Amino acid sequence: MKTRLARTVAGPVLALVVSAFSHTALAQCVGPDNLDPTGACCLQVNAALPPFPSVSNTGLGMCWNNCAPPAQNPLTVAWSAPTASICGEFQTALIVVPTGGSIMSGPMKLDYTRTWFEVGTTGTLVQVWRFAAKVDLSVPTSSTSTVCPIPACLPPTGGMTTAFFYGYLDYVMDCGTLTFENSLVLFHAGDFFIHKPGFSSRPGVFHPTTTYAIVAPHNSAQQFVPANLPHPAGSLVAEAVRSTGTALGSVSCIEEDALAGGVLSFLTQGCASPFGPSPTQYTLSYLTGNGNCVSPLGTPNAFTGMIFSFPTIPWPFMVSASIGSWSSSAIYPGNECAWVDEGLFRYSDACTGLDHFEVFYGGSTDNGWPVIPTTPGVSLTQKFIDLAGNWQKVLGGPNNLPLMGNIKPTNHLIYANVP
Repeated sequence: MKTRLARTVAGPVLALVVSAFSHTALAQCVGPDNLDPTGACCLQVNAALPPFPSVSNTGLGMCWNNCAPPAQNPLTVAWSAPTASICGEFQTALIVVPTGGSIMSGPMKLDYTRTWFEVGTTGTLVQVWRFAAKVDLSVPTSSTSTVCPIPACLPPTGGMTTAFFYGYLDYVMDCGTLTFENSLVLFHAGDFFIHKPGFSSRPGVFHPTTTYAIVAPHNSAQQFVPANLPHPAGSLVAEAVRSTGTALGSVSCIEEDALAGGVLSFLTQGCASPFGPSPTQYTLSYLTGNGNCVSPLGTPNAFTGMIFSFPTIPWPFMVSASIGSWSSSAIYPGNECAWVDEGLFRYSDACTGLDHFEVFYGGSTDNGWPVIPTTPGVSLTQKFIDLAGNWQKVLGGPNNLPLMGNIKPTNHLIYANVP
Protein backbone atom coordinates (compact mmCIF):
# COMPACT_ATOMS: atom_id res chain seq x y z
CA MET A 1 0.00 0.00 0.00
CA LYS A 2 1.00 3.61 -0.29
CA THR A 3 2.32 5.37 2.75
CA ARG A 4 -0.64 7.54 3.51
CA LEU A 5 -2.43 10.12 5.62
CA ALA A 6 -3.60 9.71 9.18
CA ARG A 7 -5.29 13.07 9.61
CA THR A 8 -6.37 15.75 7.18
CA VAL A 9 -4.08 18.80 7.19
CA ALA A 10 -4.78 22.06 5.37
CA GLY A 11 -2.55 22.73 2.35
CA PRO A 12 -0.31 25.52 3.79
CA VAL A 13 0.11 23.69 7.08
CA LEU A 14 0.88 20.44 5.26
CA ALA A 15 3.58 22.16 3.20
CA LEU A 16 5.24 23.42 6.39
CA VAL A 17 5.08 19.97 8.03
CA VAL A 18 6.61 18.18 5.05
CA SER A 19 9.32 20.81 4.55
CA ALA A 20 10.42 20.36 8.16
CA PHE A 21 11.90 16.97 7.34
CA SER A 22 15.41 16.78 5.95
CA HIS A 23 15.88 15.49 2.42
CA THR A 24 18.21 12.87 3.92
CA ALA A 25 15.51 11.51 6.24
CA LEU A 26 12.92 11.39 3.45
CA ALA A 27 15.35 9.68 1.09
CA GLN A 28 16.25 7.01 3.63
CA CYS A 29 12.62 6.06 4.29
CA VAL A 30 11.70 2.90 2.40
CA GLY A 31 8.40 4.33 1.16
CA PRO A 32 5.52 2.50 -0.59
CA ASP A 33 5.33 -1.30 -0.40
CA ASN A 34 4.48 -1.93 -4.09
CA LEU A 35 1.10 -3.50 -3.25
CA ASP A 36 -1.05 -0.59 -4.40
CA PRO A 37 -3.94 -1.23 -6.81
CA THR A 38 -3.03 -0.55 -10.45
CA GLY A 39 -6.49 -0.69 -11.98
CA ALA A 40 -6.28 -4.38 -12.79
CA CYS A 41 -7.32 -6.90 -10.12
CA CYS A 42 -5.61 -9.90 -8.54
CA LEU A 43 -2.17 -9.18 -10.02
CA GLN A 44 0.81 -10.98 -8.52
CA VAL A 45 3.50 -8.54 -7.36
CA ASN A 46 6.55 -8.44 -5.12
CA ALA A 47 6.47 -6.40 -1.91
CA ALA A 48 9.08 -3.69 -1.27
CA LEU A 49 9.89 -4.30 2.40
CA PRO A 50 13.12 -3.81 4.33
CA PRO A 51 14.90 -6.59 6.24
CA PHE A 52 13.48 -6.63 9.77
CA PRO A 53 15.92 -7.25 12.65
CA SER A 54 15.75 -9.48 15.71
CA VAL A 55 14.42 -7.76 18.85
CA SER A 56 14.77 -7.90 22.64
CA ASN A 57 12.63 -5.58 24.74
CA THR A 58 11.14 -5.16 28.20
CA GLY A 59 7.41 -5.67 28.42
CA LEU A 60 4.42 -6.29 30.66
CA GLY A 61 2.29 -9.37 31.28
CA MET A 62 -1.36 -8.79 32.27
CA CYS A 63 -4.02 -11.21 33.49
CA TRP A 64 -7.69 -10.28 33.80
CA ASN A 65 -10.30 -12.25 35.77
CA ASN A 66 -13.93 -11.43 34.98
CA CYS A 67 -12.60 -8.39 33.05
CA ALA A 68 -11.52 -6.76 36.34
CA PRO A 69 -8.31 -4.65 36.53
CA PRO A 70 -5.53 -7.09 35.70
CA ALA A 71 -2.68 -8.57 37.67
CA GLN A 72 0.60 -7.31 36.19
CA ASN A 73 4.08 -8.78 35.94
CA PRO A 74 7.20 -7.39 34.18
CA LEU A 75 8.72 -9.57 31.50
CA THR A 76 11.23 -9.67 28.68
CA VAL A 77 10.20 -10.43 25.11
CA ALA A 78 12.53 -11.32 22.25
CA TRP A 79 12.18 -12.70 18.75
CA SER A 80 14.47 -13.68 15.93
CA ALA A 81 14.76 -11.76 12.66
CA PRO A 82 11.56 -12.51 10.69
CA THR A 83 12.02 -14.57 7.53
CA ALA A 84 9.54 -14.59 4.64
CA SER A 85 7.93 -17.92 3.72
CA ILE A 86 5.68 -16.42 1.04
CA CYS A 87 5.32 -12.77 0.08
CA GLY A 88 4.12 -10.72 3.03
CA GLU A 89 4.09 -13.69 5.42
CA PHE A 90 6.92 -13.94 7.93
CA GLN A 91 8.00 -16.50 10.51
CA THR A 92 9.94 -15.85 13.69
CA ALA A 93 10.56 -17.48 17.08
CA LEU A 94 9.15 -15.61 20.10
CA ILE A 95 10.53 -15.94 23.64
CA VAL A 96 8.67 -14.51 26.65
CA VAL A 97 10.37 -14.47 30.05
CA PRO A 98 8.02 -13.44 32.89
CA THR A 99 9.64 -12.29 36.14
CA GLY A 100 9.72 -15.34 38.41
CA GLY A 101 8.20 -17.63 35.81
CA SER A 102 9.01 -20.27 33.23
CA ILE A 103 10.04 -19.23 29.74
CA MET A 104 7.26 -19.33 27.15
CA SER A 105 8.40 -19.81 23.57
CA GLY A 106 7.05 -20.75 20.19
CA PRO A 107 6.57 -19.83 16.52
CA MET A 108 5.11 -16.43 15.69
CA LYS A 109 3.49 -15.88 12.30
CA LEU A 110 3.43 -12.29 11.05
CA ASP A 111 1.07 -11.30 8.24
CA TYR A 112 2.14 -7.97 6.79
CA THR A 113 -0.76 -5.58 6.19
CA ARG A 114 0.48 -2.03 5.46
CA THR A 115 2.88 0.85 6.03
CA TRP A 116 2.67 4.57 6.83
CA PHE A 117 4.75 7.49 8.19
CA GLU A 118 4.47 9.09 11.63
CA VAL A 119 6.10 12.14 13.17
CA GLY A 120 7.23 12.29 16.79
CA THR A 121 6.89 15.18 19.23
CA THR A 122 10.45 16.32 18.41
CA GLY A 123 9.83 16.19 14.65
CA THR A 124 11.35 12.74 14.14
CA LEU A 125 10.04 11.07 10.99
CA VAL A 126 9.46 7.31 11.21
CA GLN A 127 7.99 4.67 8.93
CA VAL A 128 5.71 2.02 10.42
CA TRP A 129 5.11 -1.49 9.06
CA ARG A 130 2.18 -3.31 10.68
CA PHE A 131 1.72 -7.06 10.99
CA ALA A 132 -1.19 -9.11 12.30
CA ALA A 133 0.42 -11.60 14.69
CA LYS A 134 -0.48 -15.19 15.60
CA VAL A 135 1.58 -17.21 18.09
CA ASP A 136 1.56 -20.72 19.60
CA LEU A 137 3.42 -20.47 22.93
CA SER A 138 4.49 -23.36 25.13
CA VAL A 139 6.33 -23.95 28.41
CA PRO A 140 8.47 -26.93 29.42
CA THR A 141 6.35 -29.92 30.42
CA SER A 142 8.24 -29.89 33.73
CA SER A 143 7.18 -26.30 34.45
CA THR A 144 6.04 -25.52 37.99
CA SER A 145 5.32 -21.84 37.33
CA THR A 146 1.85 -20.29 37.22
CA VAL A 147 2.82 -16.60 37.23
CA CYS A 148 1.11 -14.08 34.94
CA PRO A 149 0.89 -14.20 31.91
CA ILE A 150 1.35 -18.00 31.65
CA PRO A 151 -2.14 -19.32 30.75
CA ALA A 152 -3.74 -21.95 32.98
CA CYS A 153 -4.15 -24.24 29.94
CA LEU A 154 -0.36 -24.81 29.92
CA PRO A 155 1.58 -26.90 32.47
CA PRO A 156 1.61 -27.28 35.38
CA THR A 157 -2.16 -26.67 35.78
CA GLY A 158 -3.28 -27.53 32.24
CA GLY A 159 -2.36 -30.30 29.85
CA MET A 160 -2.24 -28.35 26.58
CA THR A 161 1.00 -28.27 24.61
CA THR A 162 0.50 -24.73 23.25
CA ALA A 163 -1.52 -21.58 23.96
CA PHE A 164 -2.73 -19.48 21.02
CA PHE A 165 -2.04 -15.73 21.31
CA TYR A 166 -3.01 -13.15 18.70
CA GLY A 167 -2.73 -9.40 18.13
CA TYR A 168 -0.36 -7.16 16.19
CA LEU A 169 3.29 -6.15 15.85
CA ASP A 170 4.69 -2.86 14.51
CA TYR A 171 8.21 -2.41 13.19
CA VAL A 172 9.14 1.30 13.23
CA MET A 173 12.22 2.75 11.52
CA ASP A 174 13.65 6.19 12.27
CA CYS A 175 14.12 7.63 8.77
CA GLY A 176 17.14 9.66 9.88
CA THR A 177 19.13 7.08 11.86
CA LEU A 178 17.70 3.88 10.26
CA THR A 179 17.28 2.36 13.73
CA PHE A 180 14.22 0.26 14.56
CA GLU A 181 11.74 0.30 17.43
CA ASN A 182 8.72 -1.94 18.01
CA SER A 183 5.36 -2.24 19.67
CA LEU A 184 3.81 -5.65 20.34
CA VAL A 185 0.38 -6.59 21.71
CA LEU A 186 -0.66 -10.25 22.10
CA PHE A 187 -3.72 -11.77 23.81
CA HIS A 188 -4.93 -15.20 24.89
CA ALA A 189 -8.72 -15.18 25.25
CA GLY A 190 -10.94 -17.13 27.64
CA ASP A 191 -12.07 -20.71 27.12
CA PHE A 192 -15.19 -19.71 25.15
CA PHE A 193 -13.09 -18.30 22.29
CA ILE A 194 -10.05 -20.59 22.45
CA HIS A 195 -10.86 -23.93 24.15
CA LYS A 196 -14.51 -24.59 23.24
CA PRO A 197 -14.99 -28.40 23.01
CA GLY A 198 -16.08 -29.62 19.59
CA PHE A 199 -14.57 -26.60 17.85
CA SER A 200 -11.06 -26.22 19.30
CA SER A 201 -7.82 -28.05 18.63
CA ARG A 202 -7.05 -27.37 22.34
CA PRO A 203 -10.41 -28.24 24.01
CA GLY A 204 -11.13 -28.18 27.72
CA VAL A 205 -12.02 -26.11 30.78
CA PHE A 206 -8.94 -24.18 31.90
CA HIS A 207 -9.60 -20.47 32.37
CA PRO A 208 -13.24 -19.62 31.50
CA THR A 209 -13.05 -16.17 33.14
CA THR A 210 -9.34 -15.40 32.82
CA THR A 211 -7.52 -13.80 29.87
CA TYR A 212 -3.85 -13.01 29.30
CA ALA A 213 -1.86 -10.32 27.46
CA ILE A 214 1.77 -9.64 26.53
CA VAL A 215 2.71 -6.04 25.69
CA ALA A 216 5.95 -4.28 24.77
CA PRO A 217 7.48 -1.80 25.27
CA HIS A 218 6.96 -1.27 28.99
CA ASN A 219 9.58 0.51 31.09
CA SER A 220 9.98 3.43 33.47
CA ALA A 221 10.01 5.96 30.62
CA GLN A 222 7.20 4.44 28.55
CA GLN A 223 4.77 2.56 30.77
CA PHE A 224 1.80 0.63 29.47
CA VAL A 225 -1.37 1.27 31.47
CA PRO A 226 -4.32 -1.18 31.21
CA ALA A 227 -7.69 0.48 30.64
CA ASN A 228 -11.22 -0.32 29.44
CA LEU A 229 -11.66 1.80 26.33
CA PRO A 230 -14.56 1.68 23.81
CA HIS A 231 -13.43 0.55 20.38
CA PRO A 232 -13.57 3.27 17.66
CA ALA A 233 -16.44 3.08 15.16
CA GLY A 234 -17.72 4.80 12.03
CA SER A 235 -17.73 4.59 8.24
CA LEU A 236 -14.59 3.05 6.72
CA VAL A 237 -12.48 5.86 5.24
CA ALA A 238 -9.71 3.50 4.11
CA GLU A 239 -8.07 1.23 3.18
CA ALA A 240 -8.03 -2.21 1.48
CA VAL A 241 -8.42 -5.98 1.42
CA ARG A 242 -5.92 -8.43 0.01
CA SER A 243 -5.70 -12.11 -0.81
CA THR A 244 -2.51 -13.84 0.26
CA GLY A 245 -0.36 -16.09 -1.86
CA THR A 246 -1.85 -19.01 0.08
CA ALA A 247 -5.31 -18.18 -1.27
CA LEU A 248 -4.16 -18.51 -4.89
CA GLY A 249 -1.38 -21.06 -4.51
CA SER A 250 1.30 -18.44 -5.16
CA VAL A 251 4.44 -17.37 -3.30
CA SER A 252 3.98 -13.83 -4.68
CA CYS A 253 1.91 -11.11 -3.05
CA ILE A 254 -1.48 -10.27 -4.52
CA GLU A 255 -1.91 -6.52 -4.94
CA GLU A 256 -4.45 -4.93 -2.64
CA ASP A 257 -8.00 -3.91 -3.56
CA ALA A 258 -8.91 -0.47 -2.21
CA LEU A 259 -12.12 -0.34 -0.19
CA ALA A 260 -15.10 1.18 -1.99
CA GLY A 261 -17.21 1.40 1.17
CA GLY A 262 -18.01 -0.08 4.55
CA VAL A 263 -18.81 0.64 8.18
CA LEU A 264 -17.77 -0.40 11.67
CA SER A 265 -20.89 -0.09 13.84
CA PHE A 266 -20.78 -0.08 17.64
CA LEU A 267 -23.18 -2.64 19.11
CA THR A 268 -22.51 -2.82 22.85
CA GLN A 269 -19.81 -2.81 25.50
CA GLY A 270 -19.37 -5.15 28.47
CA CYS A 271 -17.46 -8.26 29.52
CA ALA A 272 -17.02 -11.33 27.31
CA SER A 273 -15.10 -13.56 29.76
CA PRO A 274 -17.80 -14.37 30.85
CA PHE A 275 -20.52 -12.40 29.05
CA GLY A 276 -22.06 -9.68 31.21
CA PRO A 277 -22.71 -5.92 31.30
CA SER A 278 -19.56 -5.01 33.24
CA PRO A 279 -16.67 -4.38 33.52
CA THR A 280 -16.67 -2.88 30.03
CA GLN A 281 -13.41 -4.31 28.71
CA TYR A 282 -14.98 -5.66 25.49
CA THR A 283 -16.67 -3.95 22.57
CA LEU A 284 -18.93 -5.86 20.17
CA SER A 285 -19.03 -4.30 16.68
CA TYR A 286 -20.48 -5.03 13.26
CA LEU A 287 -17.81 -4.68 10.55
CA THR A 288 -18.68 -4.86 6.87
CA GLY A 289 -17.10 -3.54 3.68
CA ASN A 290 -16.36 -4.16 0.03
CA GLY A 291 -13.60 -3.51 -2.45
CA ASN A 292 -13.67 -2.42 -6.09
CA CYS A 293 -12.68 -5.71 -7.75
CA VAL A 294 -15.35 -8.08 -9.06
CA SER A 295 -14.83 -11.64 -10.27
CA PRO A 296 -15.95 -12.81 -13.74
CA LEU A 297 -18.94 -14.40 -11.99
CA GLY A 298 -19.88 -11.07 -10.40
CA THR A 299 -18.47 -11.82 -6.93
CA PRO A 300 -16.89 -8.73 -5.34
CA ASN A 301 -14.24 -8.62 -2.67
CA ALA A 302 -16.44 -8.18 0.40
CA PHE A 303 -16.53 -9.01 4.12
CA THR A 304 -19.35 -9.05 6.65
CA GLY A 305 -19.20 -9.83 10.36
CA MET A 306 -21.34 -12.81 11.33
CA ILE A 307 -23.22 -14.19 14.31
CA PHE A 308 -23.98 -17.82 13.54
CA SER A 309 -25.58 -20.33 15.95
CA PHE A 310 -24.40 -18.27 18.93
CA PRO A 311 -23.46 -19.37 21.60
CA THR A 312 -22.75 -22.79 20.08
CA ILE A 313 -20.31 -21.05 17.77
CA PRO A 314 -18.68 -18.06 19.50
CA TRP A 315 -18.04 -14.56 18.09
CA PRO A 316 -21.14 -12.38 18.18
CA PHE A 317 -19.79 -10.29 15.27
CA MET A 318 -16.38 -8.67 15.96
CA VAL A 319 -15.20 -8.98 19.56
CA SER A 320 -12.58 -6.43 20.67
CA ALA A 321 -10.79 -6.61 24.02
CA SER A 322 -9.38 -3.33 25.31
CA ILE A 323 -5.79 -3.73 26.49
CA GLY A 324 -4.91 -0.12 27.43
CA SER A 325 -2.50 2.60 26.30
CA TRP A 326 1.06 3.85 26.61
CA SER A 327 1.75 6.75 28.97
CA SER A 328 4.37 8.96 27.26
CA SER A 329 3.66 11.08 24.20
CA ALA A 330 7.39 11.72 23.70
CA ILE A 331 8.44 8.09 23.17
CA TYR A 332 7.18 5.76 20.45
CA PRO A 333 4.36 4.78 20.12
CA GLY A 334 3.18 7.89 21.97
CA ASN A 335 -0.13 7.73 23.84
CA GLU A 336 -1.36 4.94 21.58
CA CYS A 337 -4.41 2.92 22.64
CA ALA A 338 -4.54 -0.79 21.82
CA TRP A 339 -7.24 -3.43 21.32
CA VAL A 340 -7.16 -7.00 20.03
CA ASP A 341 -9.90 -8.13 17.65
CA GLU A 342 -11.42 -11.45 16.61
CA GLY A 343 -14.55 -12.52 14.81
CA LEU A 344 -16.32 -14.75 12.31
CA PHE A 345 -16.83 -13.18 8.88
CA ARG A 346 -18.33 -14.08 5.55
CA TYR A 347 -15.64 -13.24 3.01
CA SER A 348 -16.16 -13.12 -0.75
CA ASP A 349 -12.98 -13.38 -2.81
CA ALA A 350 -13.05 -11.76 -6.24
CA CYS A 351 -9.76 -13.47 -7.17
CA THR A 352 -11.10 -17.00 -6.69
CA GLY A 353 -14.85 -16.32 -7.07
CA LEU A 354 -15.48 -18.23 -3.82
CA ASP A 355 -17.40 -17.30 -0.67
CA HIS A 356 -16.11 -18.36 2.74
CA PHE A 357 -16.81 -18.36 6.42
CA GLU A 358 -13.56 -17.14 7.92
CA VAL A 359 -12.26 -16.44 11.42
CA PHE A 360 -10.08 -13.32 11.61
CA TYR A 361 -7.65 -12.18 14.33
CA GLY A 362 -5.69 -8.97 14.71
CA GLY A 363 -5.53 -5.65 16.49
CA SER A 364 -6.65 -2.03 16.47
CA THR A 365 -4.95 1.20 17.55
CA ASP A 366 -5.89 4.83 18.08
CA ASN A 367 -4.02 8.03 19.00
CA GLY A 368 -0.25 7.83 19.25
CA TRP A 369 1.94 9.92 16.97
CA PRO A 370 0.21 11.68 14.06
CA VAL A 371 0.57 10.13 10.64
CA ILE A 372 1.96 12.24 7.80
CA PRO A 373 0.55 12.23 4.22
CA THR A 374 2.75 11.18 1.35
CA THR A 375 -0.06 10.76 -1.18
CA PRO A 376 -2.20 13.88 -1.74
CA GLY A 377 -5.94 13.39 -1.53
CA VAL A 378 -5.84 10.15 0.50
CA SER A 379 -7.38 10.47 3.95
CA LEU A 380 -6.24 7.89 6.51
CA THR A 381 -7.15 8.46 10.15
CA GLN A 382 -5.26 7.35 13.26
CA LYS A 383 -7.89 4.68 13.97
CA PHE A 384 -6.39 1.50 12.46
CA ILE A 385 -7.97 -1.99 12.28
CA ASP A 386 -5.77 -4.82 10.91
CA LEU A 387 -7.06 -8.40 10.63
CA ALA A 388 -5.70 -11.67 9.23
CA GLY A 389 -7.70 -14.81 8.53
CA ASN A 390 -6.81 -17.98 10.45
CA TRP A 391 -9.51 -20.52 9.53
CA GLN A 392 -11.85 -20.71 6.59
CA LYS A 393 -14.62 -22.87 5.21
CA VAL A 394 -15.80 -22.54 1.60
CA LEU A 395 -19.57 -22.09 1.55
CA GLY A 396 -21.06 -25.46 0.69
CA GLY A 397 -17.78 -27.24 1.47
CA PRO A 398 -16.81 -29.47 4.42
CA ASN A 399 -16.88 -28.07 7.94
CA ASN A 400 -13.10 -28.26 8.23
CA LEU A 401 -12.99 -28.42 12.05
CA PRO A 402 -11.35 -27.44 14.36
CA LEU A 403 -11.81 -23.72 13.80
CA MET A 404 -9.83 -22.34 16.77
CA GLY A 405 -6.93 -23.14 19.09
CA ASN A 406 -3.73 -22.70 17.09
CA ILE A 407 -2.05 -21.05 14.09
CA LYS A 408 -3.64 -21.89 10.72
CA PRO A 409 -2.95 -20.63 7.17
CA THR A 410 -3.84 -17.04 6.35
CA ASN A 411 -5.91 -16.57 3.20
CA HIS A 412 -7.18 -12.99 3.43
CA LEU A 413 -6.30 -9.65 5.04
CA ILE A 414 -8.57 -6.75 6.02
CA TYR A 415 -7.11 -3.38 6.96
CA ALA A 416 -9.32 -0.36 7.47
CA ASN A 417 -9.65 2.98 9.25
CA VAL A 418 -12.59 4.86 10.77
CA PRO A 419 -12.89 8.63 11.38
